[in-house]
Amino acid sequence: MKSSSVLSRRFPKSNRRMVRVVLSVVTVGHLGCGGSSSPSTPTATSTPEPCSQSVLLQQSGVITPSTLFSLPVTVPSAGRLDLTADWTLATNAVGLYLVQGACTLDQFNARTCNFLTRIETTAKPKKGSVAVQAGSYSVLVANFGSQQDSGIAQAVLSTGSCPAASAATSAGPATSTEQVTQALSFRP
Repeated sequence: MKSSSVLSRRFPKSNRRMVRVVLSVVTVGHLGCGGSSSPSTPTATSTPEPCSQSVLLQQSGVITPSTLFSLPVTVPSAGRLDLTADWTLATNAVGLYLVQGACTLDQFNARTCNFLTRIETTAKPKKGSVAVQAGSYSVLVANFGSQQDSGIAQAVLSTGSCPAASAATSAGPATSTEQVTQALSFRP
């Protein structure tokens, strides 16, 4: 049966043209709803790398007044280094730093070391995170206070989808100009 004969029987002549337009639009729209001649490409979803954390440094002991402690750490792979330093006496001002390579007492006091992060806030404990590549670094803990103290320093390498320990701290201009009078190095 022809479509024109169906239209002539069901619709008056004045409405037939409009019915043809509507049927054309419905037919074209319906073709776009499913039948495609080209196969669809599935969207790839990446699986996040699982969180992996390694303690690279954990040192505790006496923190001599007006002293810079240098704690070498070797980072085996790229990731985020989460740093923490804590001490007993809140009256002692303590700074926590990460430098690439080493840093002498004179370089530290002039703030010319290759600082990757400087955590010189008044918060206790000191915490910070910084993105690192594989290599040799030094965690520096400075006791600017006048009293002997005890404390702990820790560096944890985080890779994969580990949640951030804290926001990265900028290594911009030094916020502290406090000086230390001696430097001590610890070798694991």
